[in-house]
Amino acid sequence: MPIHIITDSTSDISQAQAKQLKIDVVPMTIIFGSETFIDGVDLSSKEFYIRMRASEKLPKTSLINSETFIEKFKSFPDRDDIIGIFISSELSGSLQSAFVAKDSLPNKKIHLIDSRFVSFGLTALVLYAVRLRDEGKSAQEIVSAVEDAKKRLVMVAVIDDLKYLRLGGRLSSASAFLGTIMRVKPLINIDDGKVLAVHKTLGLHMAFAWLVEQYQNADVDSSMPRLFGHSDAEETLEKFQKYVSKRCDFPLENVYLIGPTVGVHAGPGAVGFCFFQKPKT
Repeated sequence: MPIHIITDSTSDISQAQAKQLKIDVVPMTIIFGSETFIDGVDLSSKEFYIRMRASEKLPKTSLINSETFIEKFKSFPDRDDIIGIFISSELSGSLQSAFVAKDSLPNKKIHLIDSRFVSFGLTALVLYAVRLRDEGKSAQEIVSAVEDAKKRLVMVAVIDDLKYLRLGGRLSSASAFLGTIMRVKPLINIDDGKVLAVHKTLGLHMAFAWLVEQYQNADVDSSMPRLFGHSDAEETLEKFQKYVSKRCDFPLENVYLIGPTVGVHAGPGAVGFCFFQKPKT
């Protein structure tokens, strides 16, 4: 029977790529003041950053409601399997909405996965699921494999501009000013579904060194997706990729633009990458 893979727009997979992958991306809602946009439909990530740079107030994002998921799930035949891989339940209530929709459709074969990630980390899990689907794996096999893989996924990034942490209330104005003067760069990762500040450096070069160290110290599974992500920071990304290419074997072609859900907190200028560690024996 056919298997349909669904994710949400926090995965940074565009609607165009979704068609190529033969998956569905359910969009989040983005609110700039009195204006409301559908993520990836009437507002691209590129346009989001243009608006964000011009705004003195942070935009808001709205979770996907259960009615939207019900409509999406109903669009597939009852005999088909549906696999939903969504943003961490620690970061959004969208997964809970998906469960409400599932409970209202008992005749549907719906499998829901809490990715415990967002952005290009979520992307990596979706790409892995797509690979397994194309290899002919069953829905149960795909769900089991993705549930295992998410425990081995590492996603790290550096935030370049402290302004947006200040606007979001995560950093005081004084700390943001001092940090900017001293060129402090916070390093973040995702641990148990939450975005955490785990380190800080003085300057991007030392931040790059810390990021690469996480990769070098890991027992990396090179058979799994390895991706770069950035929040409208092509020049910084290029520098980071050059730094990475001189120090480790990491594919440079897989790059994703971080979408609004993470971008609203990290702001423009963030770069990072994700990879999987090998299963523990």
